[in-house]
Amino acid sequence: MTRTRLLKEISSTEEARKVEETMKTGYSETCIENLTHWLAAEDDLVDSYGRLAESTEDAEKKSAFKKLQAQSMANMDQIAELQKSLEKLDKARLERIELLSGLSD
Repeated sequence: MTRTRLLKEISSTEEARKVEETMKTGYSETCIENLTHWLAAEDDLVDSYGRLAESTEDAEKKSAFKKLQAQSMANMDQIAELQKSLEKLDKARLERIELLSGLSD
């Protein structure tokens, strides 16, 4: 299966630098920002499910809320790992931009 090319063929150092900058701002930074928001939402869920578990006497509901809380906590760990990986990619992208900035056509 052939994939359609997303980027036109790069023909200069300046074009390469611009593409790298676009990759950084359009992909890695955007993904990191979205993960930050996702982490905050999961944190809010942890808090809410904890309060719901504390406020009910119904054992089935309490158990369900605690399970949901634990799942959101696990989600936070996984999202944080994704974020760390993307931050490494973002740092590498910056190094690529700096390398290209030091070159001339």
